[in-house]
Amino acid sequence: MHPQLYEDGMRGISLLEDWSSANDLGMNRALSLWPTAFTNILVIVNRCTPLHHDPQSRASWYDIIVNVGEYTDCIMAIPTLGIKLVYKPGTAVAFSGRLLRHGVNAVEGNRYCLTYYMRDNIHHWANVPRCADWMRIDSVERLLRPTIL
Repeated sequence: MHPQLYEDGMRGISLLEDWSSANDLGMNRALSLWPTAFTNILVIVNRCTPLHHDPQSRASWYDIIVNVGEYTDCIMAIPTLGIKLVYKPGTAVAFSGRLLRHGVNAVEGNRYCLTYYMRDNIHHWANVPRCADWMRIDSVERLLRPTIL
């Protein structure tokens, strides 16, 4: 989806592995099994998430959110874009959680949400580029403005 973000994420994980091999063997063992280029995975179980931004990320980075379970009537709202998504089990979305305010209602049943994201402070510590050039806020604003015919 975003090759440069993937490469930068993998570089950050690699640098964390190098550091942890000398400083924190428990962390090093965990990183040897880490399944993704994202530095963080958050698991949310049976909770609503009020509208929010994700301040620890960067506006130009994707977060990936996956829902699984057995539940009904779940909606993800992204008011900045003026949309509400039907959020059925198995749905995955990718967007900038820092740039776009988002939230999910409470549901009946069992909903498990896996959120994959990167923390800017880890990339800063590791001196990994933050691939900010692919998108700018003004490009999003242009897309959101009504087209004048």
